[in-house]
Amino acid sequence: MNLEGRTILAIDDAPSILTFLRVSLHDEGADFHAASTAEEGLKLCKELSPDLIILDLGLPDKDGLDLLPELKETQADNKPPVVILTVRKEKDTINAAYEKGADAYLTKPFMVEDLLDILDQKIN
Repeated sequence: MNLEGRTILAIDDAPSILTFLRVSLHDEGADFHAASTAEEGLKLCKELSPDLIILDLGLPDKDGLDLLPELKETQADNKPPVVILTVRKEKDTINAAYEKGADAYLTKPFMVEDLLDILDQKIN
């Protein structure tokens, strides 16, 4: 997989997940950016206009399900795909995520290969 020239924003409050994503996606050539709060993530999304967003639902300042529609609407001409990466496995939560605009849903713990497959489908 080649993510060269692709900007990816991850919004997750777990430093270990962000570090893992940074290393894994940087190895694939991505321009990786991270935010640990919804507020910071929304700000970076507006500044960077990312090619894809990886979003955790359990953020300290706002539920990711509430942030999701805002992220999808940050740029009128660019609605970046949003991949949910969360521990929440309830069917109602998964359905709500897709209803609010999620493009893919992956639960933690996860295999990096599964995430890379999803990224490949969504941005290549």
